[in-house]
Amino acid sequence: MQILLSCEVQLKVTNMESVTLNKIHEDLLLIKKDLSKIRVYFDEDEFKLSDEIKKQILESRKIPMSQMIPQEEVEREFL
Repeated sequence: MQILLSCEVQLKVTNMESVTLNKIHEDLLLIKKDLSKIRVYFDEDEFKLSDEIKKQILESRKIPMSQMIPQEEVEREFL
């Protein structure tokens, strides 16, 4: 039975470079750290609307539908 004493095992990558398990581990830790930062943005507490936005929504609801531009027209202009 062979015992591996070091994590410096070399893996062959398709572009013929070699990567160590330590490097892969470091990269995975960085990805994990980035994901934890991203999760903060999806926290429900972060979805609270400001008072100004709430005011704008209420004002926009007062506009009659007949005065609004149809979706198709907006798409033609911007897409």
